[in-house]
Amino acid sequence: MTALIIAALVFFWAVGAYNRLVRLRAACAQQFAVVDAQFVRLWAWVQGSLPASVRDEEVALDKAATDKAGTDKAATDKAGADKGGADKAPTSLTEVWSACEVFAESLAQVRVNPLAAAPIQRVNIARVQLFKLLRQEKDFHAADETSWFSAPLQKKFERLKTQAWPMMVAYNQTVQTYNDAVSEWPARWLARQFRFEAAAKLDSADPLA
Repeated sequence: MTALIIAALVFFWAVGAYNRLVRLRAACAQQFAVVDAQFVRLWAWVQGSLPASVRDEEVALDKAATDKAGTDKAATDKAGADKGGADKAPTSLTEVWSACEVFAESLAQVRVNPLAAAPIQRVNIARVQLFKLLRQEKDFHAADETSWFSAPLQKKFERLKTQAWPMMVAYNQTVQTYNDAVSEWPARWLARQFRFEAAAKLDSADPLA
């Protein structure tokens, strides 16, 4: 009888612990979906704010599916000609477009596997790269009121960027709760049996602040 009671207690504990891990893992995915929506809004806004000539050119290149190396060079040369040889910016607008595309692709990869470390790291890298390009545009055109990345656009970008931070922090907190549950004994043994792995965190710091 004692053995049966112990076995029943272990069984009910295992069911409860498993269900908790499932709920916490699902919470991580749900919280990332909130961050994802804000990131999509951000990169889509950046692409939509680029000059029409850049957007139309990139869409045409995508449809034509021409050689990547050749089209990248042509697009860069055209952007440089539009800017003027002596006043060429440190980055071309096609680079900003491409950074948005990379950011979008990294987010798509996380949607497939929300808790994997590699896709989250790609999101971190892609986000920082996009922000760096926009910072370069801002610094280069600091006194140019006619530049693409004008003061109103800079303010809008900063607002969208700032809105993402609390969402990222909330995601990381959810991940930490899940990771703690996965690593705690005796739930750690159960997590190994059912392949619950620790989730990766987003880099919530702003390296360009």
